[in-house]
Amino acid sequence: MTAEDDDQAEPSPRQRKIIHVDMDAFYASVEQRDNPDLRGKPIAVGGSRERGVVAAASYEARKFGVRSAMPSVTAKRQCPDLIFVKPRFEVYKEISRHIRTIFAEHTEIIEPLSLDEAYLDVTENIQGIPVATEIATMIRAKILSETALTASAGVSYNKFLAKLASDHRKPNGQFVVTPRMGPSFVQDLPVGKFHGIGPATSAKMNGLGIFTGMDMRNQTLEFMTANFGKAGTYYYWISRGIDDRPVRANRIRKSVGAETTFFPGSRRLRCAGRGAAAADRQGLASLREHGLAGPDGDTQGEVFRFRVDHPQQVCRYH
Repeated sequence: MTAEDDDQAEPSPRQRKIIHVDMDAFYASVEQRDNPDLRGKPIAVGGSRERGVVAAASYEARKFGVRSAMPSVTAKRQCPDLIFVKPRFEVYKEISRHIRTIFAEHTEIIEPLSLDEAYLDVTENIQGIPVATEIATMIRAKILSETALTASAGVSYNKFLAKLASDHRKPNGQFVVTPRMGPSFVQDLPVGKFHGIGPATSAKMNGLGIFTGMDMRNQTLEFMTANFGKAGTYYYWISRGIDDRPVRANRIRKSVGAETTFFPGSRRLRCAGRGAAAADRQGLASLREHGLAGPDGDTQGEVFRFRVDHPQQVCRYH
């Protein structure tokens, strides 16, 4: 979820029933499921070499501070017993498709965010079940029964709160934020925990004296838009527990990303030009997959960025 979505978080008179389902440590859990020797052990899905990056970490590894997007060398330093497992994306995609069929038993309004999480609007659902928490419980139980994997769920009256709620009882948990609870649930939350607020925006807010949801709620709409532009409107309303963005089935992907990491002094860094070309090919393939590029490479409104960051040299393509 991003603050730059087309639909701003403004109040709506219609109360909806939104579920956010998030698989628990998805890639890592699949590997532990399929290989009993890995169960109960700290594992990371990703490359183990110097230039590797953690794609996912098991809960056993997370206890040591290992997390996704962390360089593999850092992860290994924090958890010397960490076991690296090569990712199997085709397997993850197939399981994701299976889980999507379980969602579809209850609603056609499904907005996938990635292979392992999605929003569901069950306000008017296929089976006519009036209680959203019951639907969430049924979905989680069927996922476990058919895939041997656990999922967490958040239930609320909007997307923002449903996503926060799904994190509240992880792993293998469920939490509900009711309309009465919404504003108070947000007020003590650090702004850095708000979905859609990254480190840079969080630091800017802190510099303006905004540290929590209550601090944000105390600001005027004019102040928020003056300092944060269009996103300020989004922040203003979510600090009040209000988010009227719809769950969008078959949402059009507006961007794709690919990146290659280069480390100082490495041969790969000296070949950064070739790395950029590789990222270009990877990104173009992803654009084609999402219908944003034709067979000849023509793209719909393309924006390409090439950047080198320090101390870890990163060539990033978006």
